[in-house]
Amino acid sequence: MLCTPFQCANTVKVKKFLSKHFLIISEVIAVVIAFAWPLPGSKLSHSTISLCIVALIFLFTGLKLKTDELKSVYKSVDVVLVCCVTSLCVTTLIPGYIVHQLPFDDKLKGPDDESFSFGPTELKLGIILFNCAPATIATGIIMVTGAEGDVVVAVAVSTITNIAGCFVTPLLFSLFVDADAMKQDSTKLLMKLGLSLLLPLFVGKVLAMLFAPVRKLVKDHKKKIGFIQSTGICVILWIKLSTSVKKGTFELIALTDILILIGIIIACHCLILLLNFVVSVSFCFKREQLSVMLLLCSQKTLVLTAAIATALPEQIGDSALILLPCFIAHPLQMLIDSFLIQPLKNSRHFPLCVPSFCAKCRAEELNTGDCENVGGVAVNPGVIYMDNVNHDKSTL
Repeated sequence: MLCTPFQCANTVKVKKFLSKHFLIISEVIAVVIAFAWPLPGSKLSHSTISLCIVALIFLFTGLKLKTDELKSVYKSVDVVLVCCVTSLCVTTLIPGYIVHQLPFDDKLKGPDDESFSFGPTELKLGIILFNCAPATIATGIIMVTGAEGDVVVAVAVSTITNIAGCFVTPLLFSLFVDADAMKQDSTKLLMKLGLSLLLPLFVGKVLAMLFAPVRKLVKDHKKKIGFIQSTGICVILWIKLSTSVKKGTFELIALTDILILIGIIIACHCLILLLNFVVSVSFCFKREQLSVMLLLCSQKTLVLTAAIATALPEQIGDSALILLPCFIAHPLQMLIDSFLIQPLKNSRHFPLCVPSFCAKCRAEELNTGDCENVGGVAVNPGVIYMDNVNHDKSTL
């Protein structure tokens, strides 16, 4: 039976909505099923199953990984370097240290426990683990494209940080975790991460490089592969939540703990945005590069976070509780950053460069006095408009 134009239009809108929000919808379904009927998921709680799913996700990540763009960023290598260091270190250590100082319990609170805390320690570790993750692979690049930012730099930063993140993220996370718990199973953890992350990533990339049919298959079915990866992440969430619900772990978490958790996550992301903005001002980035810093480097990937949480030793804590902040933070960061796309796109004359930070601007201020004509536009040396200044990168 043929549908009417109105019905067809509605069907297209529904499919578009489901496609755009597939991961979030899948997460909600996984949570509902885990709490409503935890038995099936708890039966699949063996770590081997989760690691196999992680390996499949990173195999597809390797197939989709773009390294060709790295050849064309030699002119912006300083920008790429700053973005990578900021994404992997600055936005990791500062928020991580602040969250680490917050009052969280070493053990889950009982109903009669009146001591003040923000919830179990696993929630704190989940926030820190998410902040230790590298930049997103797809979402951030899409947002940079929408803001008319430097897409080539964005792809390069995403590629480099996600490869380096396989090594750097566990090391940074270990700085905030009980050293004894990590030392007991450090070798086993590295083996798990190597087999489930690095090896599939390498195999996928090699297959894509050597075989043209594989590249064509990935290109033609890129969206479907993304759906498979999202489904795999949600299956891990379902298994971990079902296991914890079966144990009764979530019965000891109050609603106020979840609300406080959401507030901390939002505060951390706003702090990361502020840090990236300050770094952008310090290095006199153009609007296109600022878009990369705010929309890509401020976001953290969920794939690597879920993989590491799955491989963590049991002594550190309940993996479902560690994953909970990660799955809350991922859609929240996309929601917050979506409001920045249009302002960044329209900020053609956004005053970004401050002479006190930039050697070239400081030299121009000393040589020209109160006002200078740059590119045919009168510019106050106290505020340099980025579209009218051609910075010499050798001075950065």
